[in-house]
Amino acid sequence: MLNSNSFSRIAFKEWASIVDILGTGDQILILRKGGIHERGKKFDVAHEKFFLFPTFEHQNPKDLKPEAEGILRKVLESKPDSTVIPLRIYCAVQNSFWISDEKMLQKLSPFHKWSESCIQDRFHWGDQKGLFGIAVRTYALAETLNLPNQKRYGGCRSWVELEEPVSTASLSPVLTEQVFEKKMDEINQALGERVG
Repeated sequence: MLNSNSFSRIAFKEWASIVDILGTGDQILILRKGGIHERGKKFDVAHEKFFLFPTFEHQNPKDLKPEAEGILRKVLESKPDSTVIPLRIYCAVQNSFWISDEKMLQKLSPFHKWSESCIQDRFHWGDQKGLFGIAVRTYALAETLNLPNQKRYGGCRSWVELEEPVSTASLSPVLTEQVFEKKMDEINQALGERVG
């Protein structure tokens, strides 16, 4: 349950194409491995609620499933000036889990838009094979909020602390409770265990 009187300064960096997909509710799953600027090059689900910080670097059509390539074209065509960060989507983590079995990646494939090769590369990157799965409920601001970009937001890291807190008062759930629960149940069934 979100508190409509709260504010957040936490943002999670993700490809703009995936932010767009999460913002429609077509995907509720984030798969993540630590970036090169993470402490110890390891990712941690450090926050339960956060805004999505869209990034435009490193996106490549081959890293997305064919049905998502149009979304990539759209976000790149509407890419904002580099001096602003467009915030629109807020996430509440429902559960997180470590995926150490490649067979599990195949079971989760229907629930995200990354290509198989992209997910395989992430899974095998670094010293430890595996990925974090994060199931999120997404909420949308009434209007996109363009925040000033800052040099300290740069780098291959997952989490950033925004300069100013952002109100969550105008957030609305992207999916109804019923539709969201159905998607969660489908992921749970694929995993063979209760995730959220």
